Amino acid sequence: MKNGLICLLALLTFQIFAQKPSIESLTSAELGRFKVMVAKDPVGLESVLHKDLVYFHSTGVADNKESYIASILTGKSTYVSIEAAELKTRVYGKTGINTGIVNIVNLNAEGKETPVKLRFTDVFVFEGGRWQMVSWQSTKLIN
Repeated sequence: MKNGLICLLALLTFQIFAQKPSIESLTSAELGRFKVMVAKDPVGLESVLHKDLVYFHSTGVADNKESYIASILTGKSTYVSIEAAELKTRVYGKTGINTGIVNIVNLNAEGKETPVKLRFTDVFVFEGGRWQMVSWQSTKLIN
């Protein structure tokens, strides 16, 4: 199991690095980001999040790259699953914008799984040969 997880994380990291600015590569970067968030993969998170990241949670809390990665790695933010229910991807040169709806299952402080449905907009920049998310804004939807 552990070897399989290592292979999966290596493949995801390769996919994040082996990109050209296109709709397909941006979609892959977005879906790969969801996977590294769930896996708590520090290398994948460092790779897909831009140094100037501004991450606005649906609660209004704001994070930068360092605080967001720390929240995932310490378990403050624990993602059980993240699935795109809707995803519209647009590329304008080396800037990409994703909008859509994600279904997230979080693990709360008591260890209970809590589903959340979010409408989001995020912005990526193609820099260093890969897409990196520079901004995220989400709003909770009522199921």
